[in-house]
Amino acid sequence: MKKTKHSVIHYFLHDMKFKNKFMITHLILVLVPTLVVFLFLYRRLSHIITVNTIESEQALVSQTADTLEATVSQLRLSMNSITSNPFLSEATYTSDVYGYLSENQSSMRALEFFSTINSLIDHEFITAIKIYIPTSEEELLFYSPSFSGVIASEDAISGSYWHGIFAGQPDTVSLLCPSFYLTTEEINTLGSLAFIQKFTNLANPDGECSYIAIYFSEDHLENMLHVNLTSTNSVYYLINSRNSIVASSDEILAGTYLKRYEAIPEAVGSTEEFTTTTILDEDLYMGYREIDQTDWRLVSVIPVDSVFSEGQQILLNTAQLYLIFVVLACATALFLSDSLARRLSLVVEKINQNREKSLVPFDDNSDQDKDEIGQLVYNYNAMVDRINQLIEEQTETAEKLKVSEVKALQAQINPHFLYNMLDMINWLAQSGKQKEVSLAVQTLSKFYKLTLSKKNITTPIREELRHVELYVKLQNMRYEDKISFLIDVPDEILDFEIPKLVLQPIVENSIQHGIFEKESKEGAIVIMAWMEGEDIVFVISDDGVGILPEKLPFILDGIYEDGKGSNIGIYNTHLRLQLLYGKEYGLHYESAFGRGTEVQVRLPGIPYQRK
Repeated sequence: MKKTKHSVIHYFLHDMKFKNKFMITHLILVLVPTLVVFLFLYRRLSHIITVNTIESEQALVSQTADTLEATVSQLRLSMNSITSNPFLSEATYTSDVYGYLSENQSSMRALEFFSTINSLIDHEFITAIKIYIPTSEEELLFYSPSFSGVIASEDAISGSYWHGIFAGQPDTVSLLCPSFYLTTEEINTLGSLAFIQKFTNLANPDGECSYIAIYFSEDHLENMLHVNLTSTNSVYYLINSRNSIVASSDEILAGTYLKRYEAIPEAVGSTEEFTTTTILDEDLYMGYREIDQTDWRLVSVIPVDSVFSEGQQILLNTAQLYLIFVVLACATALFLSDSLARRLSLVVEKINQNREKSLVPFDDNSDQDKDEIGQLVYNYNAMVDRINQLIEEQTETAEKLKVSEVKALQAQINPHFLYNMLDMINWLAQSGKQKEVSLAVQTLSKFYKLTLSKKNITTPIREELRHVELYVKLQNMRYEDKISFLIDVPDEILDFEIPKLVLQPIVENSIQHGIFEKESKEGAIVIMAWMEGEDIVFVISDDGVGILPEKLPFILDGIYEDGKGSNIGIYNTHLRLQLLYGKEYGLHYESAFGRGTEVQVRLPGIPYQRK
């Protein structure tokens, strides 16, 4: 352990670069005190934020509960204004409530009653008011058409959950109904929540009951709950004594953090407190308030993690300030280290920059200094000059070697072509065709005069096309004009360069292995060309017999044979193009067996320069 510690100290004192030493020293001086302050602030902020959040949430819960109680009071006041109306009050003292309502539906009191009900409906909070009486829908529609939809038959709600509660619990006088207590028809046409109050016929208290229903909007309650949310992950929900959620700020979160009605006081304690509890392995702050004149409890749930969101932002700002100090410390360390070891750093940087490219000497007067660094710079410049000289010599040698390889390949093509031509002339001579022999010799002479007239390994495209024309002419002299030949090359590329004898071996291959393999020994060859970006693309197509699919991949590998000879000319042509221009250039074959072959030649668009 001591040896390791000693090694680290030795490395720091003797082996580490000056720049790193100064940077580490300054970072320690800045980071250590700043880190201590940061940790202290983190603990204090966490405590302060937690206390403030809980106190703020307690105030918000009380404010929300007060708003809900005011809303419930509004419902009860609306209900009282209906039940205390003289028209309805007198009806409850008759032996036949429906008969009284029906007989007096056009009276002044009835009109005032309906006007009172319509004035209570604001369509934002209270959306509808209904009075359900024990009569059939048909009788109601037939005898009392002027009730304007306010008075309805009890049959319409006989299947609702709230009607079942009133029927099963006779002592129940009023009920605040969540949405699932109502029928689908009530929710769709009247409102999503309801305040229901039962009233009986005072002249016949043992008879059937009637109900007053004030329908109101669940959205109105949810908006109240949304207003005071402290974070996106917290939730308010209202739960009644039957463990039904009346409204919530978030349905999914309310279902996740739901506590049973009777278990809430035990889990939370006093309604004035917020207590830590755990639901589904998540730590939560939970508080609640009883809503007066209801069986509702307003529950507030805040995940412990979300309480620190504000603190995290403050801590993030502190961390950003901390990073600014770090950056300033690094800048100071870099400035001081550069001022002490600038020239040495420049030498190392220059060597690193030139590791994979041409070496560049210092262009200042650093090599004229007499100290150790000056001598290092002087020796570095001398080394760079020598290395660059060797690189130039190596490049020149490689270029000469490439040209030699290309000329060697071209030399393999020329004898091959000459052999075929001499064989044709010999055949013409044996056939006694002296004029044709003379014309063939003249044509062959022109061909080789064009091929060998210059020392360049490249030629203008116009001359290369002339070579091919002379070759096809020689072949047609031998085979009685069996070959139809067409050149479609735009004038603007005729003065670009192309290596000599690129097109002729391809055309020769099309004739010998394509057209002459047909029974008719006749066919057509077309040469087209165009510019494609910075490249020139030739396409040489024939209507010969084509190439078997299994042999097509081996055309350009130098070992292809079809029983009538090899494709060494094609292979050498492809290899020459890649040696001169790179692997992305050369030949590409496509063929449909029995229908013909198409050869693509790609080479860079370089204007020809005569030498």
